[in-house]
Amino acid sequence: MSNSSDVYDYYYENYVVLYNLYGRGRPRVSREQFEALDSELMTMISRGDHAEMSREDIARIRDIEYILMDDIAEALMDRPNK
Repeated sequence: MSNSSDVYDYYYENYVVLYNLYGRGRPRVSREQFEALDSELMTMISRGDHAEMSREDIARIRDIEYILMDDIAEALMDRPNK
């Protein structure tokens, strides 16, 4: 049986790799902080599916995505293969 911390281990390892390559100037978070921020992000996004988000919610989501390197991960996934 897999638990959430096994999944977070995988995502946190990917975060550390991205941070080491592209994270200059960004705050680095611990494994526990990563899990808490990601959980907060998922809660906010799922709430946003059912109601309009405030500017504060949108700003918080962007802040968390910045800290978790989500913008870099998405940019790398969108790059065409050479």
